[in-house]
Amino acid sequence: MKKTWFAWAAAFAVALSLAAPAAALTPGAAGERTDVEQEKEAPGMERSELYYGQVAAITLGEDGLPARLRLSAGRGGEYVMILSQDTVWVDGGRKCAFDPAELKEGDGVYVFHSPASTRSLPPQSAAWAVVCNVPQDAGCGWYYKVGSLTWEGDGRVRILTSDGSMRLTAGEDTVLCPYGEGTFSLSQLKEEDRFMAWYDVAALSYPGQAYVHHLMLLPAGDRQDGQPSGGQALAGGTQITMELDGRASNLVGRYEQGTVMVPVAAVAQALGLEVTYTPGAGGAAPQVTVESGQFQVKLTIGSPLLWGVTKIPGAVGMTAPQDCGKAPYVVSPGITWAPAQLFEMLGKTVTLEGTNLIIR
Repeated sequence: MKKTWFAWAAAFAVALSLAAPAAALTPGAAGERTDVEQEKEAPGMERSELYYGQVAAITLGEDGLPARLRLSAGRGGEYVMILSQDTVWVDGGRKCAFDPAELKEGDGVYVFHSPASTRSLPPQSAAWAVVCNVPQDAGCGWYYKVGSLTWEGDGRVRILTSDGSMRLTAGEDTVLCPYGEGTFSLSQLKEEDRFMAWYDVAALSYPGQAYVHHLMLLPAGDRQDGQPSGGQALAGGTQITMELDGRASNLVGRYEQGTVMVPVAAVAQALGLEVTYTPGAGGAAPQVTVESGQFQVKLTIGSPLLWGVTKIPGAVGMTAPQDCGKAPYVVSPGITWAPAQLFEMLGKTVTLEGTNLIIR
């Protein structure tokens, strides 16, 4: 009887959490952490947020596939999800890849998206995973990245997610679902892999704990977030030299979490661009604007999303927010560091050749 009541209560808690579609949803309630749990918690990506709603409108890209989704969730309000080549599409019922061409207006979808969003109405955010065709009597899979792996002697693997929110266990009875063609084994899992996990009740702890009954290994992005064209994976903290508009520069960038970060003001001025720093007011985060004669790019300290606005008189236009993988930050004595990719939005070509960044 007690076991039945606990399962019902846990399911009820999950149902309540799903009623808040625009909030960050994570299975399991936060509890006290032990010192061991704190030491093992993995640094990593920002925790994704989950939004559930119906497709109100679909905007197609040049390839004829969805480029953005306008979603509606009743009292939860509307939301616009920006799709990219790295957005994964999952069939929640069949537990396989979903063909985005089959999506229709009125369909219900779960979208795991960046916690950063624009202040527009409706807000816009970058979608990391879109889950379609979820049966009413089945739970939705959860989108994660691998933070660390611990292999047990019985063939099981314990996965600490990169946001530190869940410790998942998978074993021989876990059904492995390929995203595309072919098969895979648990031994192929590695840190930073993206995956979907289906499980039932999660232990009420922090990190939450659950046994995975289905696991899907997702493809890596064709291009690392925030990495310039031609770039290759480098060790974190690698110093990056620069060539700006055909001239060698004494400025130095850094490679951090798959993203080339540069001192924004110094690089922008060397490229003949203007930079404006706007302090936050009323608790809002500061903003930095980098602009040319016809276009400006806005970035918010602490948010990985960048967006651009035209300056052409009489023209109205704003780009969709781009998730560059790492949020800009400020270091003493007030130097703002941001992804080098922002200069692509200003018409520059940004290329990483080895450890040399070329912007022209």
